[in-house]
Amino acid sequence: MPEDFAPAAPEQPEETNEISEEELKEQPEAAPEPGKRIGKADLHMHTTASDGMGTVEEVLEHVQYNTDLDVIAITDHDEIRGAWAARDLAAKRNYRFEIIMAQEITSRHGHILIYGVEEPFKMFQSLEKTVEWAHERGGVVIVPHPLSFMTLSVGEKKLRSLFDKSLAVDGIEVLNPSIAGYVRRHRVRDVNSEEWHLAEIGNSDAHFPRHIASAYTTFEGQTAADLLKAIQERKTTAHGRYLTIREQLQGAGKQNLRSLVVLPADKIRRGIATFNRNKSDKSKP
Repeated sequence: MPEDFAPAAPEQPEETNEISEEELKEQPEAAPEPGKRIGKADLHMHTTASDGMGTVEEVLEHVQYNTDLDVIAITDHDEIRGAWAARDLAAKRNYRFEIIMAQEITSRHGHILIYGVEEPFKMFQSLEKTVEWAHERGGVVIVPHPLSFMTLSVGEKKLRSLFDKSLAVDGIEVLNPSIAGYVRRHRVRDVNSEEWHLAEIGNSDAHFPRHIASAYTTFEGQTAADLLKAIQERKTTAHGRYLTIREQLQGAGKQNLRSLVVLPADKIRRGIATFNRNKSDKSKP
């Protein structure tokens, strides 16, 4: 595999990755200042439009009746149809929360979350091209499960090279409850606090509706516009807890089957159909 195509080289684990009892408990939020409304958002979750195990409807119904989230985003892998469907359904049912259009794009150097852009983007472009494409369209860019060696993630060296080229991202997940998120959690918090100063984001990365809001982001205000403004101004706070091993293993077999077998097969099928359709169009007089 060419070097430019691969994600950043795996970084070594920290000396200890054991999750403390404290990290398994949700940390209390600070009381808001008098007269200020503090909103809650979870901007990283998946549906059956990609490798999630809940349909769009199931995800939205769970958010409506089992959380107090104000803003969410459906971030299916290299797929925006789930987000479109969620927005349409939310408009029909008049849910109390807002939805931001989003997708989790697979770049050559790891996954990247893009918000506020309503058109799909091709997989396996460079990280630089992906970030430029999003910002040219007014999008907000967040790095999910950063520096992780457990899944396709943007590494520290690649992020630094991005900054050296004056290509900034807007936020970084400092709390992602999955195993991919916690293996480098200390390094991510430290380097962001000391050097990068990106908006701190807490996201559940939920592939099952029951995990939604296990991590979340607070911001001043309540609306999607308030949230995006807070991210751009670096005025967000991450909250939540890490999932236990038992929670992560429950249903993991079926989810991995979907992620590693069903979804790739569907993408291949769709790719062949698109190729044949384009070929047919070109042959027409």
